[in-house]
Amino acid sequence: MMLDERVFSERLRIDNQKTFLKMIEDYEKSIAPSMRAQGFKRINQKERTVIFSFGEMTFSRSRWKKGDTVRIPVDEKLGLEPRSRFSQELLYQITRLSNYMPYRKVVEVMELLKSIYITKNTVQHALDVAGHLLEDKADYDSLSADRSADRPSKIKAERLYIEGDGVWVKQSTPKKQGKSVELSHFVVHTGSKKGNRNILKDKFEVVSTHYHQAKDKLLELIMERFEITPETVIVTNSDGGKGYSPNLFKELVSGFRPKEHFHFWDAFHVNQAIKTQLRPFPSGLIKQAFQALKNRDKSQLKTVLDTAESLIETDEKLEAFQRFSRQLMKNFKFTDKPESFGLSSNGIGIMESQHRKITYRMKNRGMYWSKKGANAMSQTILLSHTGELRDLFFGEWRSHFDTMKDQEKNTPGLPCHDENKNYTLPQLKRTNVKKKWGNHMIEERD
Repeated sequence: MMLDERVFSERLRIDNQKTFLKMIEDYEKSIAPSMRAQGFKRINQKERTVIFSFGEMTFSRSRWKKGDTVRIPVDEKLGLEPRSRFSQELLYQITRLSNYMPYRKVVEVMELLKSIYITKNTVQHALDVAGHLLEDKADYDSLSADRSADRPSKIKAERLYIEGDGVWVKQSTPKKQGKSVELSHFVVHTGSKKGNRNILKDKFEVVSTHYHQAKDKLLELIMERFEITPETVIVTNSDGGKGYSPNLFKELVSGFRPKEHFHFWDAFHVNQAIKTQLRPFPSGLIKQAFQALKNRDKSQLKTVLDTAESLIETDEKLEAFQRFSRQLMKNFKFTDKPESFGLSSNGIGIMESQHRKITYRMKNRGMYWSKKGANAMSQTILLSHTGELRDLFFGEWRSHFDTMKDQEKNTPGLPCHDENKNYTLPQLKRTNVKKKWGNHMIEERD
């Protein structure tokens, strides 16, 4: 008879369970002398059931006490959170899978490949854990005393490209059914290099359900990662929507004082808008509009728009067309081609393709999101694509952050690492510092 791999896998699983329990037993014996040497006394032994990435395990472990301190060395060794039924590795794997497939599919995959039985709520729990870790990581980045020492060297940018746009996903919050929540998405890079597919160099992305947080984080990211010199040229591109206007990017860039700043109204969106608005009219008008853009003839474009406007019969359609016409004429100078300024079009207009990893997972197929869930999912998707999601769950920053919190708890008056400031560490976490950048203020934790 042909080997039934399912039966063989089950035998391996049972063997692995025995190996795991033997490992726990050996560790208990090896750690006991060390705990006693530190002054701890063993108080009891309790069972715990945890679902690991290799299956559900029930094991017994010792609890040790010294004064008011209680420790469980086995739990510490396994990286288990108090009262959690799931290991961190399992939560990481579930989060990673959820970045690519709906929650119910994650449940099916875990059962098929690992014989691990979880529910849709387990997947939601993993995303909640990831959301809390994202908040902790943001606090750690703000509070870390040795942050400047660990910061990678800055990238010297001859040209810096910045794009931004919003992604709308359906919202599931009670009483808001049918409404949408916007994900503010920014991308910064230094150009593109050719390969089988063009690759963006030194690319960083920011996404958030809070527009101003996304914009402030973008500015902080540029300041930390890039060296902007008087010779740097900054190129920005957007569809001109609310929050992504030419004036916004002008204001955003002004604080860096680059050699030059070029802004473009995204060619794809301009062409799409012209085709959509002029489609009801004689076909020749579309051709004339594109010819006017190509020739940089603003008066010719105005004639085309006026001709189309004269053919509109209803007030409602007239008002909508006039809004489009005013926007096109007002931002005409931003519709020029990059080549007109000695720039290549490569690396410009990349926003739609960068959206795709988020929209593929979060839009359509009957998906609805809470604001909190949309924020966690979109940010973990970006971390998955850059290979940084595992660091969110297991990076050294977590132990450093725990140390900071212990210091904050046990030493309320601990001085700030900056000797020029008199804040105590607990105050730092709650103190927002307004920082001038260009013509607007950035809120940053100091």
